[in-house]
Amino acid sequence: MADSKVSDLNAATDVGGSDQFYLVQSNTSKSVTASVLYENISSPTFTGNINIGDTRQDLTSPGIISNVLPVTLLTVGGTDGELVIHPGKANGQIKVILTTAASGGTYYIKKANVAGDANIQFDSVGDTATLMYQGDDWYMIGGTANVVAT
Repeated sequence: MADSKVSDLNAATDVGGSDQFYLVQSNTSKSVTASVLYENISSPTFTGNINIGDTRQDLTSPGIISNVLPVTLLTVGGTDGELVIHPGKANGQIKVILTTAASGGTYYIKKANVAGDANIQFDSVGDTATLMYQGDDWYMIGGTANVVAT
């Protein structure tokens, strides 16, 4: 294999953390594992359609919005209910909330941990909120959900 072209090798269909890559660093041939390579990339740039996988929360009743999973899908029931979001994990964290079903009620993210002591309300299919955590608060930076100052 030492005399094979990289383009002649069989393509891998998945990569594990202990898999090794060929690397030329400062004119020296080396190997690096996938886990070391990816853990040391400090500012990756992603373009195109990015799939975050199945890392979402499905919330079908009033309760706690995950501050770990990046996406929460809401099913708003027939009565009003309170949603709670705890402080974010780090400044700059992004959270997306989308109402996928609604049947007459309104769910509110109460003013605790929301910038400006506002409530964010979801009552219709398609209501969205894109939040960013900064300091001690979540800021609504986009979306169609209503923001109601208290």
